[in-house]
Amino acid sequence: MGKHYCQLNEQKRISLGILLREGYSKAQVADILGVHRATVYREIKRNSSRYRLKKGYLKFYGAQLAQRKSIARRQRRLKLLKEKELREYVHNKLLKGWSPWQIEGRLKLENSGKCIISHETIYRYIYNDNELRNQLYKKLRRKHFFRVKRGQRKPRIPKELMIENRPKEINTRDIFGHWECDLMIFKKGVKGNLITLRERISRYLLAIKNANKTAKGTALTLISTAKGYKSYINSITFDQGSEFQRYDWIRGCLETEIYFCEPGAPEQKGAVENVNGVIRVELPRIVDIDKVKQNEISKVADEINERPLKCLGYKTPKEVFMEYTGCILR
Repeated sequence: MGKHYCQLNEQKRISLGILLREGYSKAQVADILGVHRATVYREIKRNSSRYRLKKGYLKFYGAQLAQRKSIARRQRRLKLLKEKELREYVHNKLLKGWSPWQIEGRLKLENSGKCIISHETIYRYIYNDNELRNQLYKKLRRKHFFRVKRGQRKPRIPKELMIENRPKEINTRDIFGHWECDLMIFKKGVKGNLITLRERISRYLLAIKNANKTAKGTALTLISTAKGYKSYINSITFDQGSEFQRYDWIRGCLETEIYFCEPGAPEQKGAVENVNGVIRVELPRIVDIDKVKQNEISKVADEINERPLKCLGYKTPKEVFMEYTGCILR
């Protein structure tokens, strides 16, 4: 069955805004977000803002403004916004650690089985308002900042993307253009990290500063950096960390094959794991990576790419990479 029209949530609105600024078409955006293209067209039409210019108007899609517009339309339909006594009851129980299911059930018990308010209405109430969500989401059992409905949760990794299905010529390093990818974490409390990419034949390294560990942020950082040289990327092998769960975005935007290692088997992408240890000499875990600029990180990667390796007959990764491509990536 095809994709059906649906409303976008806040997370997808943020992604939509970023992808539009990156120059992706509405059809490509719909594919990446996993929605029907009519959803994207209607979202832009209903929730874009207009700015007056000397010659007419400029139409602009901003995620925050779009979210506020959407919330304003929904508010009149939310029961808890209309009934003060019920709203105070729900707030009180949520702050005491009750789940929406417990609130629904207790109200039924106290009202002879009549459903006063459903758990779904309570969840919508919490997640449709930024201020309220920030106040209450940590009181919920799962503490998700964004809500993912049960029916929308995706399986972890499709079987066809597992490394056991990766072609033999990639495993034996017979073909150029197949990469391994990992995320390097630094000291506690620092959100920033490094995305490391290493080509399997040349051992050429790319190190990209990444603002946070979220799957959305990691995918967009990787896409925005690598899209200019996607012709050199035929496949990427990841581990099964949650930061790589937006692999469908990466696959669609970079037009590449994606594979995943078995859980707890980092040796299956040994090239990038090995070079991470080399990077640690220059950028140990105690470094506050948020304060390190991308050009400093690129300099470390350049120095590593210019060191001769025994597995390359003492050529450097830079030399071997240039033999295949005639250029150097940044």
